Amino acid sequence: MNICKGLRFVLLILVFLFFSLTAGLGDVVGDIGNILKAVNPEIQGMYNAISLNVWNASLVYEDSKWAVGLRLRDENVRSEAYKLGFINVKRPVDKSYFNLLAFVGQVQGVALTIGYESYSIPVTGFEKTYYISTYQVLQTEYSKTWFSLPSLPFGDMVVGPFALNYEGFSLSKLGNEQPKVEINMKRGYALVDTLPLSFVQIGNIYSLGIFVFADKSLEQGAIVNLGWDFDEGRLVGLLGGRIFIDFQDFRFFFSTFGTYVPSSQNLRYGVWFKFLSPFSGDLIIQNNVAYFKLRFSE
Repeated sequence: MNICKGLRFVLLILVFLFFSLTAGLGDVVGDIGNILKAVNPEIQGMYNAISLNVWNASLVYEDSKWAVGLRLRDENVRSEAYKLGFINVKRPVDKSYFNLLAFVGQVQGVALTIGYESYSIPVTGFEKTYYISTYQVLQTEYSKTWFSLPSLPFGDMVVGPFALNYEGFSLSKLGNEQPKVEINMKRGYALVDTLPLSFVQIGNIYSLGIFVFADKSLEQGAIVNLGWDFDEGRLVGLLGGRIFIDFQDFRFFFSTFGTYVPSSQNLRYGVWFKFLSPFSGDLIIQNNVAYFKLRFSE
């Protein structure tokens, strides 16, 4: 399957980078790391399409077909200045960016990515990618939200505090081709007073439950949810969680969710790696479909 080839490719890159940066190979490792940071490589995979980008040049692979391309990209970071004692300090407020790739070869097409990130509370962000080639049209969408509110008076009562940490991703192959290709994974963790709640969606499974062992930022914890599978028309249990892993220079969040129905023949699951360093990006797997986007951290 194409997805297996793509996963093997990205995992080989991950293993190479991990051992290069953590095995302590002296000056050679340092030189390799400096070269990779200088050329700033980026690799992205969506279903059966993979692009490797170095500077503004790209190599595209799609279902045993090859192409080369050029990228046009721009990034705008807006900052605000404020006084900290007698020192002027700048703080980033938000960032907007786009990335346009055009490629030709055995397959022709374009890929457009647009995104926005706000660093003020509430923290928000989104990114959309449209991949249009001779043979297929793919679309991905990512969004995140984090905010926290203090306790609010409500008559003679006090309600709150409130906090929400939400992240969602979707990938779809447009058209009527069967079977449908898609990733649709969303998770939201909320804290209402002292009650931690969770919402998780995997495909057409929607679930609500409790977020246990949660930290104050709602970045880590485990979920025990009950939901409805609209594909099978049945009640399902959902178990999983999110944890931060820090091993030398290798830092990432690992999330995993899966259904629990003893009599069901179809196990539904989702896995989400969010890498922070030495490279940043995501590796998301839902059932038999995967997406990844990795670049060296700045």
